[in-house]
Amino acid sequence: MKKRLHEIDALRGIALVMMIIFHFFFDLDYLGIFESDMWSGGWLVLARIGQILFLGLVGFSVALSSRGVSGQLVRGARIFGAGMLVSFVTWLFAGDAFVKFGVLHFIGVAVVIAAWFKSRPRTALCVAVFSFILGEYFKTLVVGVGFLFPIGLVPLGFSSLDYFPIFPWLSVVLVGLLGGEFYKSRWRYGEVFLLSWMGRHSLAIYLIHQPILIGVLLGAKSVL
Repeated sequence: MKKRLHEIDALRGIALVMMIIFHFFFDLDYLGIFESDMWSGGWLVLARIGQILFLGLVGFSVALSSRGVSGQLVRGARIFGAGMLVSFVTWLFAGDAFVKFGVLHFIGVAVVIAAWFKSRPRTALCVAVFSFILGEYFKTLVVGVGFLFPIGLVPLGFSSLDYFPIFPWLSVVLVGLLGGEFYKSRWRYGEVFLLSWMGRHSLAIYLIHQPILIGVLLGAKSVL
């Protein structure tokens, strides 16, 4: 994708804003500053909309990108590496609840998988449906081994601060890919500066926003 689509960057920026808002109140709850049930009601709706929008745009961007499978493999390795950094940092302060296969791990794998389905919309749709059904089925199972969690099969007592298994979340990326394939020859350019800027720097923002939020909240907690 030689020319950036500013609308896509802006939509990604909107997803980042939603994520930062959710994480701000999640951190308040996690640090015991202000208790909230973050996994029900409006908070859950906000989280799911932001997640689906963000991951759908991952697939959309793969469809419009000039990178082939090998190019996405390099990109995916970089993103997965950032995910491993998140795993290490969260292991230092969260112990066994550290991020084991979070959104960055997932995106690192998903961009490579999605690249195989460029220009194959029917196959992508079939795999998207299969991924969703398989992921929902996996949620009903508990396995006795601990290494299958990347695909959605978790052992009893599994815990992770951030968890995006390949199934069913691959379905969201592939639906985004279908959208990108449909619109790639029809898109028009424009710009919403701040949101577009955030979209262009989404990985960096994702990596730094939580340390900043937690640092500010811990500082405020110590003063209050």
